[in-house]
Amino acid sequence: MGRRYGRFRTNKSAEHVFEAVPAAGRQNPFKPAVELRGSRLTLERGDFRADLDLKTGLGGLRAAPNEQCLDAFLRSLISSLLLRSGGFMLHSAGIVKGGKAYIFLGKSGAGKSTLSKLAAAAGAGVVSDEINLLRHESGKFRVYGSPFWGEMRSDGRPGAWPLGGIFLLKKAKKNRLAPCSKPEALKLLLRCLVNFDPSPAAAEKVIGNSARLLSKAAFSRLEFSKENAGFLELIR
Repeated sequence: MGRRYGRFRTNKSAEHVFEAVPAAGRQNPFKPAVELRGSRLTLERGDFRADLDLKTGLGGLRAAPNEQCLDAFLRSLISSLLLRSGGFMLHSAGIVKGGKAYIFLGKSGAGKSTLSKLAAAAGAGVVSDEINLLRHESGKFRVYGSPFWGEMRSDGRPGAWPLGGIFLLKKAKKNRLAPCSKPEALKLLLRCLVNFDPSPAAAEKVIGNSARLLSKAAFSRLEFSKENAGFLELIR
């Protein structure tokens, strides 16, 4: 666990504290169930159950003692907390350029890991090739690093950066930027959103957060070639 999450340790006081105990269980069902009743948030899968009081920040976690279980718990917890604070957990690639973070949305096979590898080889900073975190703070969106990855299997890049822009990703023979409509951007944004809570309240927050992001962030379509990292010149 130290090797996986060590770079994300902090000296700041914790907002949420869990009493954790090991428990038996299997990874079934694969997707966690999330439920909020009042201030009590419950996260549950076959191999873990967590109960958190959002008012006090105190909770309990019973989990199978393995990396996959803790990873699933953290994804369900962080995605739920972000959604309720005006943010998102997104299936996306994240790259840092000029002190800003740029998010690249794409369904499986769109080229998130390919783009990230090309950017890293060219010396650009990669936040993650799989999961990136957006949070709404003081009227603006910021991108946060996470310990979640895809094909690159890095250990994540801790930090926070202002959001520079969001791109809808597509592989092509040449690097090219093109405009995209708001409905087109919203459709892919919702498809790439990580959310395990099926409740109407969560859906309302998803739509509200999405509307805010669409109004504040610049969205474009990026067609990129896997032959080189020339697409970086288009990112600004």
